[in-house]
Amino acid sequence: MNKLNLWAIAFAFLATACSPSKTENSDTGMKIATDESGNTYSYVENDPMKVRIYELENGLKLYLSKNTNEPTFTSFITVKAGSTYDPSDNTGLAHYLEHLMFKGTPNLGTVNWEMEKPLLDEIEELYELHKNEASAEGKKAIYKKIDRLSSEAAQYASPNEFDKAISSIGGKFTNAFTSNEVTAYMNIVPANEIEKWVMLERERFENLVLRLFHTELETVYEEFNRGQDSDGRKAYAALNKALFAGHPYGDQTTIGEAEHLKNPSMKNIRAYWKKYYVPNNMAICLSGDVDYEKTVGLFKKHWGDMKATPELKHPTFEKLAPIAAPISVDVYGSDKEFITLAYRLDGKKSNDADYGELMANLLSNGKAGLIDLNLVQEQKILDARAGVDFMNDYGKLTVRATLREGQTMAEAEALIISQIELIKKGEFEDETFNAIVNNLRKNEIQSNENNWRVYKLLDAFISDIAWNEQAERLSRLDAITKEGVVKFANEKFGNNYATIRKNLGEDTNIVKVEKPEITPIKMNTDTVSAYLADFKSKESPDLKPVYIDFENDIEHGNVNDNITFDYIKNEDSELFNLMYIIEMGTNHDKIATMAFDYLPFLGTSTYSASELQQELYKHGLDFGVYSGTDRTYVVMGGLKKSTDKGIELLEHILANAKPDVEAFKKFAEGELKKREDAKLEKGAIQNRFMPAYAKYGKVNPYTNIISKEELLAIDPSVLTNKVAEISSMEHRIFYYGNDEMGVVKEKLEKMHPKKESLTAIPESIELVEQETNENKIYFVNRVQVQTDLLFLSKEQQFDKEIIPVASWFNSYYGGGLSSVFFQEIREAKGLAYTAYCRFDTPDEPKKSHYFRGYIGTQPDKLNQALETAMGLLTEMPIIDNQIEAARNSILKQIASDRKIKDQKYFFYLSNLKRGINYDNRKDTYEYIKTAKQEDLVDFFESKIEGNTYTLMVMGNKEDLDLESLKKYGSITEISLEELFGY
Repeated sequence: MNKLNLWAIAFAFLATACSPSKTENSDTGMKIATDESGNTYSYVENDPMKVRIYELENGLKLYLSKNTNEPTFTSFITVKAGSTYDPSDNTGLAHYLEHLMFKGTPNLGTVNWEMEKPLLDEIEELYELHKNEASAEGKKAIYKKIDRLSSEAAQYASPNEFDKAISSIGGKFTNAFTSNEVTAYMNIVPANEIEKWVMLERERFENLVLRLFHTELETVYEEFNRGQDSDGRKAYAALNKALFAGHPYGDQTTIGEAEHLKNPSMKNIRAYWKKYYVPNNMAICLSGDVDYEKTVGLFKKHWGDMKATPELKHPTFEKLAPIAAPISVDVYGSDKEFITLAYRLDGKKSNDADYGELMANLLSNGKAGLIDLNLVQEQKILDARAGVDFMNDYGKLTVRATLREGQTMAEAEALIISQIELIKKGEFEDETFNAIVNNLRKNEIQSNENNWRVYKLLDAFISDIAWNEQAERLSRLDAITKEGVVKFANEKFGNNYATIRKNLGEDTNIVKVEKPEITPIKMNTDTVSAYLADFKSKESPDLKPVYIDFENDIEHGNVNDNITFDYIKNEDSELFNLMYIIEMGTNHDKIATMAFDYLPFLGTSTYSASELQQELYKHGLDFGVYSGTDRTYVVMGGLKKSTDKGIELLEHILANAKPDVEAFKKFAEGELKKREDAKLEKGAIQNRFMPAYAKYGKVNPYTNIISKEELLAIDPSVLTNKVAEISSMEHRIFYYGNDEMGVVKEKLEKMHPKKESLTAIPESIELVEQETNENKIYFVNRVQVQTDLLFLSKEQQFDKEIIPVASWFNSYYGGGLSSVFFQEIREAKGLAYTAYCRFDTPDEPKKSHYFRGYIGTQPDKLNQALETAMGLLTEMPIIDNQIEAARNSILKQIASDRKIKDQKYFFYLSNLKRGINYDNRKDTYEYIKTAKQEDLVDFFESKIEGNTYTLMVMGNKEDLDLESLKKYGSITEISLEELFGY
């Protein structure tokens, strides 16, 4: 029996309704108490997260953290089951099971289980034959039978009912992830719906049905293809293989091998689920508005009879031999070059976890680490950062660096090692070392302010770390001496490292698989399961929306008479944030934006560049200037005790930044290298430059940059003058912290320059939105496995009256796992991992609404994916139950949505920019309550149906049939030079 249950028995007789008992577990140091309902739990005194850990009789653990700022909770249902425990001949199994956990049960997701089950059983047997069949022809013949039976079985399936059930209670962020030792399932759920959520999750975890298996398999393979296009993922896998060869961390990946993915075993998946998905191997981790006693009672009621497997054991692995000499591995791909250097450490419960964290922060902390100051700020390397990652058996300290122009991998490697050698010699500032824990404490406060702190609960459970050990982490770090870190560095960091060199070039290990012939599944959307119908009919306590009062929830005043000063009090922590907000960005002044990028490499009249960063770090302060296309934020934040120093340094930096000719020369060279690197990065091309080109053409926010010639000719003093001018330009100030408004105003008026009049913001360049009055395709040729398709259509100029119905349409049609677009492309046909469409609202009145979408698929599926998408954009399927589900989901999400803390202010700013001076969520809520289905149909017919599109396609020309795309519009191939403007 578990120790915690022994304590529960020992103290249960002491519990009374009015007098909870408390004691201490001498084995763990945790406090033990009995709540008013007689439930025993463990806790840590003075825990800022207010965590209670309960354990049911079947071994299910509940980690509950109370935070009543919002009437929601964030959940992770956590299973100690990850890729480490995959069979070596069936890798990717844990991850594939994660996908299948969304497919329903014998009750949920089926309209006729008696008819569906025999077909699924037959499909399961066929997959065993398929797995064991040696010949390609034989496999193809078996797959044809699988496809036929799958189509037959699908007529009894009601797809995505789990997501529909979650949406019906206002849940969001429905997703999951698989890693080495964990699979976790997440949601954010309104607190008033907790019992329905508990019941739904019990249904899901009690009964696994492997339905819609072959289309989901294609989805997972598309995810595998995404990984093949990610040089970062490939380098990560190569690094683990180098460090952990002989252990599953290195020998297998979470996504799995292509051969295993294409030859799955449903029987093996079911066996894995039966073994690991049991209550004594699971934890329910919740953070948010949870009533401890009520929550425990609900889990006892609905999960208490779930059967445990007391004899469950996880595989163990032989200890790896030490790395005797440096290991070097080359990885190739289309993205920019980088180098990763890493050392193997012991696991999460070892002392290496604490010492490794300090070591990583000594190397890089974003300000005053050795790498930050000696390599990045000195511009000996373009960018570099260190970090640690600990799993149960082993961990690693990693440094990843981006090279400067002409720099070799060997040179970068030597520079990184030189900084590690400084630690081994004790050649680092005592002041920086002493400031690490103070900065980590600030980071801890920040991370505890939202409910994603629930991840810490998951981490403690998966690693078998007692919560008091987790809570005492900073105290342990604070007790470690400089001498201790030096000793650790000398013991652990020698020639026992691995280097991964990510080179430009063809990856000869890419796996390309011909798409299987899949008969599109006819989605059974008109009817729902009896379970879902009953689930939706159950009543929950009512929850009413709460809107922001822009006048009273945000205090407004002035600084120096002519600067707007906005204020929100931080009632929850000792953190503050001070912002100067200027409605100016690259669209107004390209040189000013360049000046802000140059600023981190400069000192002032009082501090050298490195001294300034050390001063900020010493006081636990975060300073930065962040400039977008049309707004700039000057930010200083940290702990309350450093407020005065923060304001002083902010004003000092702006007024006294000192130009440095040599630093600017290196900075300019670095900027030009970053520009060339961006042309290699899939993310930059796909997410920034392609959409901007489609929307604005050649002149757009991302091509509006200083030319190479202009950049090299700039006098650095022009840039520092631009920084100094910030305080004299029209701007507003926002403070979020726990000093009173009058106190902050007084401090600002002492230090912030007073100007009789403020300089007007320069005019913005004119960006011309391109018309989409005919179908046209722009093609970008790039060596990659997947093909990326973006499409957009220009709509009318901003109209706030459209926002409510557009929200309804987006929920029904293009967003979420149960949306029409997603279901048809991913679920019914297995054509993509990612597929969405949405009607966008612009951020200011003079801009237009756009309808846009994206599909990522392999080249031989592109035509079918595009044909399916265009069909859906021509005629809208009317699915009554899903339309109503979308309506209810929006109403419940708005009812549980709370703009808290400084979120209120950024929502206010966003609305202000659109010319809306109130919380317009109320408009959507009131509209959705009474809107008719015809309103949604009218919206589609007037805004979507019959649209013409600009389509952007990126992929490998050799793999694509471009000729067949011409039926969708004329094709123009554009080079990266044209796309980027240089």
